[in-house]
Amino acid sequence: MKLTKEHIDQLYKFTRAHYVEWYDLQTELVDHLANDIEAIWEKEPNLSFDQAKNKAFKKFGIFGFMDVIADKSKAVNKHYWKVLWQIFKDYFKLPKIIITLTISLIVFSILKLTGHEISILIIAFWIIFIFPVVFGLRYSSKLKKRFKRTGKKWMIDEVIKQSGLLFIISIQIPIQLLKYIDLDGTSSLNSTELFLSSFFLTVFSIFVYILITLVPPKLEEEMCNLYPEYKVYLKA
Repeated sequence: MKLTKEHIDQLYKFTRAHYVEWYDLQTELVDHLANDIEAIWEKEPNLSFDQAKNKAFKKFGIFGFMDVIADKSKAVNKHYWKVLWQIFKDYFKLPKIIITLTISLIVFSILKLTGHEISILIIAFWIIFIFPVVFGLRYSSKLKKRFKRTGKKWMIDEVIKQSGLLFIISIQIPIQLLKYIDLDGTSSLNSTELFLSSFFLTVFSIFVYILITLVPPKLEEEMCNLYPEYKVYLKA
């Protein structure tokens, strides 16, 4: 006995009722439940759809889909950072590493001339801070509009959004460190410290660029290959 389209629709509703918000995970669970239900029907053909569904659901234990959600979230987060790190590593190859060092030297020279290197570094990091904030706000707005139009959420989109928030928090570390060094407003950095700060600022800027312009399209391309529905979702 095979499941009908109506049965499949009911399974999607069932997963949503059990706190599975993301369509990609819903699809995986529906496929798993459907296979289990059909296997149960082969052994017990007299069971109703609801009886077979509940029997299949019991296999997930007392916590239902919660463990599956946690495992999926962990896997998606791991894949996100793997993609980010791979792009980041690929970026720092010749000739780009030479360009990065050259930019760092230019920043170092400019800061050296000003005599207010710590204040300027703090301002520079605050400027970098603005980009992921704007990206996060725009991306969140885009996700809300897509959800209204399609009724679907995708876990990878949530991970992309959350990674932006994580970066916003992490960028406070160098800002607060520089403020601590320059508590009285008269401190300065020696040449080594200044070059390392210039290099870190340059790398941080590149990291932001990768985070907001290279990683999302790469992940979206992967999702389109895995889920044809995601192409429709992106156009919504």
